[in-house]
Amino acid sequence: MLDKWFHVAGLNIAAKLWGEQGGLPVIALHGWLDNAASFDALAEQLPHYHILAIDLPGHGLSDHKPPSGDYAIWGDLRCILLVADQMGWQNFTLIGHSRGAIIATLLSAARPERVDHLVCLDGLIPPPEDEANFPRQLGQYLHEYNKPPSKAGDRGHPDFEAAVTARLKVTPMTEKAAALIVERGTFKAENNCYYWRSDKRLKLASPIKLSCAQLQASINAISASAMLVAADKGMGKWLSTLPINIENRFEVHNIEGEHHCHMEAQASQIAQWIKGFISP
Repeated sequence: MLDKWFHVAGLNIAAKLWGEQGGLPVIALHGWLDNAASFDALAEQLPHYHILAIDLPGHGLSDHKPPSGDYAIWGDLRCILLVADQMGWQNFTLIGHSRGAIIATLLSAARPERVDHLVCLDGLIPPPEDEANFPRQLGQYLHEYNKPPSKAGDRGHPDFEAAVTARLKVTPMTEKAAALIVERGTFKAENNCYYWRSDKRLKLASPIKLSCAQLQASINAISASAMLVAADKGMGKWLSTLPINIENRFEVHNIEGEHHCHMEAQASQIAQWIKGFISP
């Protein structure tokens, strides 16, 4: 594994790179408040691919967006394409988890000529929003982004183990998986406390939420071969209730496990599905 850095759109973007030059190019996109370390286990199971796991802006070691920026789900698409360009990858496979899967789906729809395969891990699209709620959503965004920054959480955690415990309260996962995310997602300050690196604005409202029709149009625009892995204790049940038709567009695999099962014992099974799906 190599550490990689990119300078795109005025931001320094960190990444982890596995595999050898010439391997099938894969860009991996992590979930909300996670980072590139969430793909460690899966990358180890896919040694013949050239996998680039990006710390998306505001996460991990990457820069935060400027004061004028926000973290709407489509805001990272340019960044991903510019990183791919710097890697010399005109075409690539996308693997996304949770929020990263949503971003991967939108990118596959908007620039279908760039994406050869799309793999969504316990995520696909955001909850559809009624178009009539657009003014309310925009108003919430303006209100939250114009408020003074919150001081909540500034006290940090007294030690690494406390930070891991805090992360486990956000999403069920193994302690080992949480430790990987925390190691890359925190820093130890002079007072010996651990603080989160992620931008607090990631928790603020998006300016717009997409309607069911917009999300269906995005699914319909995907030309890449697409696969969805849904965890029964994660988002699997929720994904099955979405009023979106993915039949004939996604190969669907259901798996027993939590939302971060790609970091846990199920990584081996998921890797086998991926190899069978994207290998030439």
